[in-house]
Amino acid sequence: MFKTAGDFIIYDRQGPLGSIIKHALKKTDINVYRHKKISGIENDIKKQSEITFIFILFVFNEEYELIDCIRLVKLGIPIVFAPINKNCYKILYKLKGVRVMDVSASKDEYVSQIINILES
Repeated sequence: MFKTAGDFIIYDRQGPLGSIIKHALKKTDINVYRHKKISGIENDIKKQSEITFIFILFVFNEEYELIDCIRLVKLGIPIVFAPINKNCYKILYKLKGVRVMDVSASKDEYVSQIINILES
């Protein structure tokens, strides 16, 4: 079992990857809040003010979806980008100050990446 504990939000408009990540972390001390809408994240943060969210995992498939990130930046919570598109991943990975997670690997690999983010 993982020793890491923390709270983070998954923003995933499509749904399947966010569900897989949340399910994979079900039996850990990691609390995952999954949303398909920015308004849901905003409401969650307001309602759960006693929780300090460590980051938002921003899962997206197309570059145009990055426009949704603008509202998330205003929340003041660090964002980790998780592009499904491998080319987009390569571009974002090269940018300084941008945290990117590779979700093209196996489930164990991206769960391991989340653990590393929580521990850092």
